[in-house]
Amino acid sequence: MQSALTPLIRFIIRTLLSLLVIAVVLAGGRFLLDEGRGWQSSHGDLQTLTSARASVAASRDAMHSRLTARMAQARNESLAQIDRRIAEVRAKQDHYAARSDKSAFSLPLVGPNKFAERVTERFNDAVMAELLRQELAYLQQLKRMIVSSRTAAERDYKNARAKLLAGQQEWNNLNQIDVFRLNHPALIGGELEKLRARLARDQAGYIRARTHYENQAKSAPANRPAFAVDQQALDAVTQDLVDRLEQARTAVTANWFARYLNPVIHVLPVAVVVLVSSFAAHFFIKLLFYYVLAPMAARRKPIQLEAMPAVQGVHASASAVSQDIHLEAGEELLILPEFLQSSSTAAVKNTRLVLDWSCLWTSIISGMVMLTRVRTSSRDDHVVVSSDFDAVSEIALVTIPAGAAMVFQPHGLVGVVYPSAMPLKIDRRWRLFSAHAWLTLQLRYLIFRGPVTLIVKGTRGVRVEPAGQGRIISQFATLGFSAHLHYATVRSETFWPYYQNRTPLLQDKFEGANGCYIYDETPRFGRHGGFFSRGLEGLVDAVMKVFGI
Repeated sequence: MQSALTPLIRFIIRTLLSLLVIAVVLAGGRFLLDEGRGWQSSHGDLQTLTSARASVAASRDAMHSRLTARMAQARNESLAQIDRRIAEVRAKQDHYAARSDKSAFSLPLVGPNKFAERVTERFNDAVMAELLRQELAYLQQLKRMIVSSRTAAERDYKNARAKLLAGQQEWNNLNQIDVFRLNHPALIGGELEKLRARLARDQAGYIRARTHYENQAKSAPANRPAFAVDQQALDAVTQDLVDRLEQARTAVTANWFARYLNPVIHVLPVAVVVLVSSFAAHFFIKLLFYYVLAPMAARRKPIQLEAMPAVQGVHASASAVSQDIHLEAGEELLILPEFLQSSSTAAVKNTRLVLDWSCLWTSIISGMVMLTRVRTSSRDDHVVVSSDFDAVSEIALVTIPAGAAMVFQPHGLVGVVYPSAMPLKIDRRWRLFSAHAWLTLQLRYLIFRGPVTLIVKGTRGVRVEPAGQGRIISQFATLGFSAHLHYATVRSETFWPYYQNRTPLLQDKFEGANGCYIYDETPRFGRHGGFFSRGLEGLVDAVMKVFGI
């Protein structure tokens, strides 16, 4: 019953998980769509309101300047001129007040350009209405001051006139008292002199009062206040626009798109410059290597690691999916465990830690560690070698007789067969002053000396060809060559495949006789570039190449 329900339970769980994934994807897509639409709308409103606020601020400054100039002129005008100004301002104030009563953010909705024009127009009207209100208040203040000053001058004028008339009446009265004048001539004469002096003073005061009164209707008083715009009142008029702008800015900054995309958009021009510069630098470096350095290296003397030995006869078997290796008595096989497919029951097998203790780090880096050592006492024992994990790998056997030597890269090695009495011998040769070595980044060469049989792996086959005529081989494919051959580098035939990393800059060139070279038919090692294209894997490949591994 449990085994019968298991498929059903798995089906239900998979269905529920699929449903959950679909729901999450749909919800995430809807969220991103809503955020995108919201950001687009808020960003458009922000741009529109920012433009409208700038236009309103410019218009406000211009209107402020014109009003200040008009009020400076009105400060010196007469009552009649101020009355005319008041009538004009009231007419304009009614006009702009009626226009500014309509909300700039009311329906119907219009396009961004029309909306910006409408907002600018409404707030400009509101600012104008407020400035007209302040202008009217100032003009009315000036009028009150003029009327008040004129009333006081009129009162002083009337008082001086009444005083003068009273003095004149008294003078007339004294001149009409004839009896008193005859009986008291001295007294009358003194009073008349005093009265005459007083009348002169009253006459002067009267003239001053009348002149002052008459001037009130013609000129402005000197103590009129200067006009000053009420900035707080103007700010209150445009406060709605400021609030709307802050709301739009908050909506944009709070949006997911603005939060994460704005920093990217901000640095995008710099990123484009960096990207274009990297492409240009890469292109010019490729040009330098292809047209300058590679031809220079090709003209340099080739590398020859050893003189031609007296013993020749390196030979190899054709590569195959598996190889049958015959072990003689006194021979031993060191091989990677995953390539040991079958062996005799009489064979003695144990573990060897590294391929060669004298090349400890080379063995570790190339992967030739924890090897299986196979020895036999039989004269006709054999071991089958094949890959257990790679269906396209083929194996070849390269036999190096005693006295012969071959340069070989251990990354293509899976095992060796050698006499137990003659331990494996690997020499190292450095070429630090060779242009070929530096351009290929192979500064060290490992030389395997016979007698030894190298068990070599290759993808879809390993090719071993005898040296005779000159031969050019892809650097990706080369596994080894006889140590006495002349090794050099030549430039690839075409530039664009090299620029696109489809072919290496340099190819391996071999010249000489009585030797051979080995290469992988479908190479994998180093195929995808170096450190900058593959990170840590590329770095490992570069290090292995430098040390000839």
